[in-house]
Amino acid sequence: MASCSGTVLAIFALLLNIVLLSQARATPATPKSSSSICPTAVFTFADSLSDGGNRDIEAGGGKTLSGRYPYGITYGKPTGRYCDGLVIPDLLLQKLRLDNLGTPSLKYNGTEFESLNFGYAGATVIKVENQPYSSPHVLSAQVDDFVRHQEFVEGRYGRQASKPWYENALYSVEIGGDDINFGLPLGGGYVINVTIPAVIQGLADGIQKLYAHGARHVVLYNMPRADCSPNYLQSFQQYPAGTFHYDKDGCIVEIAQIISYFNTNIQRLTEELTQKYQGLTVYYFDWFAANTYVLENMKEFGFTNSLQSCCGGGGKFNCDGEGLCGCAPLNQTNAVYTVCKDPSKYFTFDGIHYTEHFYEIMSEYIMAGEYITPKVKLEMGCKVVTVPESPL
Repeated sequence: MASCSGTVLAIFALLLNIVLLSQARATPATPKSSSSICPTAVFTFADSLSDGGNRDIEAGGGKTLSGRYPYGITYGKPTGRYCDGLVIPDLLLQKLRLDNLGTPSLKYNGTEFESLNFGYAGATVIKVENQPYSSPHVLSAQVDDFVRHQEFVEGRYGRQASKPWYENALYSVEIGGDDINFGLPLGGGYVINVTIPAVIQGLADGIQKLYAHGARHVVLYNMPRADCSPNYLQSFQQYPAGTFHYDKDGCIVEIAQIISYFNTNIQRLTEELTQKYQGLTVYYFDWFAANTYVLENMKEFGFTNSLQSCCGGGGKFNCDGEGLCGCAPLNQTNAVYTVCKDPSKYFTFDGIHYTEHFYEIMSEYIMAGEYITPKVKLEMGCKVVTVPESPL
């Protein structure tokens, strides 16, 4: 949930090296997974693209933008999600018949084994200073929250009884994009030499701890096409012509190259972790490639607008910085904005975060094992059914 205003153009000086480095791929790991898995639960560690409402709950409920109209307009009411409706974790839970709606971890106060979303809008892998959009609930803190949840369940059902529940769950790790977004104003050298290595190490540490607590199936998302987001596109209008470039889809080439370099490092990490830890498979979800395919074939998916925000304050990309939703300063609830008639026709709802329709397509890819390496399909029907705790 980052704003890119003031992005330093020095990032572009390193782009040639980035392109060259990104082509130095690691040897693919030998897949250790079967062709399908049937998750007992889905545990989510994430930023605003998958936040199930924790940031809004933490603020008191209905006090952040995501807790107010027009967020949730497709769902029928605001739910704390930065979307017009549901996000990927919710959609996966429904398709897997595990739950109707993802449960934010802050709503959990029990001892039952269930799917939980530990994500927070503005969350990063590494701690970020002096950034009002960021959240203190970095990846390591989210993993610690998961461990506490596990301890409650083990305390009731026992470690041995609950062990297979956790070993057969799906661990969804979608975080790191805001580390890049927040780092760009500090320059390309900072992002390449400081941010990305720290994020990769933080992801490795987080997944290692999850593994130590039973995780055996981890899906690690790369960063999607933020170079096409209305927020970036509008922000870059302040720079002189020729200082950045557009690709054939109207997205910012230089931002895409930064993201591609980051994603190459993420994919290499998935291969290294899969090789390092016995019984662990870290699946790489190439969100960037899936996003690109839908972007270049958007009419087939019912989209009519890929570069404008559904909700925003006007301008070429309906994201001129004066609107509500993702185009405005954090929690600026009195801004003037308009909302499109049909969010499903748009890629992004608020200039940064996607629409439910976009997330629906991505969740279908994940279920089918498309854009997943090693390829694996998700099967439904393995929810753990326990006897609810009797009231005193």
